[in-house]
Amino acid sequence: MTKKEKEKEVEFLRNQFNSIAALVLTDYRGLTVAEMTELRGKLRQEQAGARVIKNTLVRLAYKDTDVALLEEDIVGPRAAVWTESEDAAPAMAKVLVEFAKNHPNLELVSGVVKGRKMSSNDVETLSKLPSREVLLGRLLGGMIGPVGAFVNTLAAVPRSLLNVLNAIKEQKEATS
Repeated sequence: MTKKEKEKEVEFLRNQFNSIAALVLTDYRGLTVAEMTELRGKLRQEQAGARVIKNTLVRLAYKDTDVALLEEDIVGPRAAVWTESEDAAPAMAKVLVEFAKNHPNLELVSGVVKGRKMSSNDVETLSKLPSREVLLGRLLGGMIGPVGAFVNTLAAVPRSLLNVLNAIKEQKEATS
């Protein structure tokens, strides 16, 4: 790479690192080009991207960003996987964990989410979180449940009165 190309790459990485919600470092040694392409395709579906990184350029680009927390892990061949959407972070982690299970050459090294460094175990835990829609559904269900029970309780009194009145009516009709 020429000096100008390196400067462009550092600027690109700096812009990416400033806008990420989550980033995971991986060791990709042993993966074929086809496997990396497959991984990138799966990540793209989850609003995430992957890029093989040059360590020296990353060290120049991550100053004043959350990626600086991963400084000690940026050694050897690394690929960075990131997303700009907080909602997509669990889905991104799920894709990585599942892909790593099927392709043992992909190793999850560490990551960062919202300024917090994560180990590879933390990335696996993140992958097990339900999606935002599922969590919102659970929250809404929890909020609606007590309200529905209260409405049923309030409706029970007039319903009981109506049942008693109907029983009295039927009894009078039967006697007459």
